[in-house]
Amino acid sequence: MNLNNKKILLIEDDKNIFELVKAMFNSYNTEVVFKKDGKSGYKEAIENDYDLILLDIMLPEMDGWEICKKLKEKKVYTPIIMLTAKAEEADKVLGLEIGADDYVTKPFSPRELRARIKAVLRRTENQKRENNSNSEVYDFSNFKFKLDNDDKSVSINNQIISFAPREFELFEFMIKNYNKVFSRKNLLKNIWGAENNQEIRTIDEHIKRIRRKLKEKNINNKFIKTIWGTGYKFKFEEDNDED
Repeated sequence: MNLNNKKILLIEDDKNIFELVKAMFNSYNTEVVFKKDGKSGYKEAIENDYDLILLDIMLPEMDGWEICKKLKEKKVYTPIIMLTAKAEEADKVLGLEIGADDYVTKPFSPRELRARIKAVLRRTENQKRENNSNSEVYDFSNFKFKLDNDDKSVSINNQIISFAPREFELFEFMIKNYNKVFSRKNLLKNIWGAENNQEIRTIDEHIKRIRRKLKEKNINNKFIKTIWGTGYKFKFEEDNDED
């Protein structure tokens, strides 16, 4: 399992553990975001996309049990590894029953944590592949798009691009509304919901990441067009629209 270019959320009140985890991933170009209390960690987890959440149990303001349970209720399916000093079997079972993917007891070595992270990410990807049945196909011009709702990937002329959940939802919404112009505010409402607290620039950041992933696959057609002063639209033919 390749750990390069991952995005990990660490919800943990011990900054020493943050420094340890951050050092673990220095050579992988992986971003580790640190939140030291339960409420800010939960907010971050529901508002942004991550490949993995490392979640302490004993947290100020909201404990790890509640965070894990509420994330599943919100249909946030980011894999979760719980970190705790509690070694009792009952605690481990409870964590797994409410939706955690694995459980690491403190103190732990970087080697053990890295191995468990790899195992969880590998298992998650395998499950996505096994459930690869919920897909839609779109044919436009010289491009064939296959959108896989299970593993949040898009196949463009047989080149597979993996997206984070919100990136996929944004890409899917725009391709389904081909050539329609949407303001950033409208996109936020459609993707994040009417009562979201996201900033307008959130859309720009997600569009930027989508474009970067397309470019990494040498797909140079600028599908998502910037409509200056308005927002974005999805369009296929190469033209002079600026991006």
